[in-house]
Amino acid sequence: MGDRGRRVRGDEGQAIAELVIVAPVLLLVIVLMVALGRVDSAQGDVESAARAGVQAAVVQADAADAQTQATSVVTNTLAGAGLTCPAPQITTDTSNFVAGGTVSVSVTCVTSLADVSVPGVPGSKTLTATAVAHIDEFRTVGGGT
Repeated sequence: MGDRGRRVRGDEGQAIAELVIVAPVLLLVIVLMVALGRVDSAQGDVESAARAGVQAAVVQADAADAQTQATSVVTNTLAGAGLTCPAPQITTDTSNFVAGGTVSVSVTCVTSLADVSVPGVPGSKTLTATAVAHIDEFRTVGGGT
């Protein structure tokens, strides 16, 4: 009867020690997954902006309007996506803006990693995308060509 109150010491502290070691590692893995996912999402936003820009450019009547519309649509698409891109570089290639030709829009955005990944992360990330669209070969382009 004297042994009933005695505890047998063994592995009772081991689980807590393992949790103290494993929990920070798991937390770090989760934070990295979230950060990489948000960077990938921001890249997708830039690709979407380039596609929207080339779609707006390809339906214009001339190269000047195509460039203007592409720039406007890309800027609005990036703003609508909530991507912080202070000075996006938008290049619209209309050198082959003829019936049956192509138009391409390239977007380069340098954004803060704190904005696209996890707040407080230092540094910046350059996101780039290019989209190309064909001009309908039976369409009138540039005043009757």
